[in-house]
Amino acid sequence: MRSSGRRGGSRGTPGGGAPRKSIFSEVALLVVVTVATVGWTLTATVPAVVDIGLATGLTGAPGSLTVLECHDSRSGRSSRQMCTGRFVYDVTGEEVAVGAFSWAEPGSVYPARITAGRDRAGFWGMKGVLGALFNFFLGLVFVTMTGMLLRLRFFRGFTLVVIFAVEFAGVAVGIVARAFL
Repeated sequence: MRSSGRRGGSRGTPGGGAPRKSIFSEVALLVVVTVATVGWTLTATVPAVVDIGLATGLTGAPGSLTVLECHDSRSGRSSRQMCTGRFVYDVTGEEVAVGAFSWAEPGSVYPARITAGRDRAGFWGMKGVLGALFNFFLGLVFVTMTGMLLRLRFFRGFTLVVIFAVEFAGVAVGIVARAFL
C-alpha cells in the first residue's frame, strides 16, 4: 500500500491536528475586535477625562447645577438616561441651559463646573472624580479583553488577575459614588 506522504488522517492539516484558521479570518477577527474596542473605549473614556477635569477644577468655571429633568433616550436595543439642567455661574450669576450628568437626580442642586463650550456641566469635587472613574475603568476593561482575545503576552496569568482586579475595583467605586455620594 502506498503512502500519500501526509501525516495524520485529515486534509490540509499538517500533523493531523485541528484545521487551521485562514489568515483572512484571523485578520478579520483582529480588525473587528480592535475597532469595537477602540470605539467603545473612546466613547467611555473621553467623556470621563472631561468629567475628571471638571471635577478636579482643572477646567471649567465654577457654579451650581440644578437638574431639571431626566429622560430615557433609546437607540436600537440600548437605552441611556439623558438629563438637562440649569447652570448658574458663581461669579456672574448668569444662567445657562446645559446637559447634566446622567446619574443626577431631577430637582437636586449640585456644586458643578461648566465646560468652556458652555454645553455640559459636571460634578465638582470627589463625587465627580469617583463617578467619572466608572466610565474610565469600564473602557480599560474592554482594552484588557481585547488584549486577551489577541493573545498578547502581557494579558496572561497573574498579570491578568491583577489588571482585572484593579479595573473592577474602579468600576465598583464609580458605581458606589454615583449611587450613594
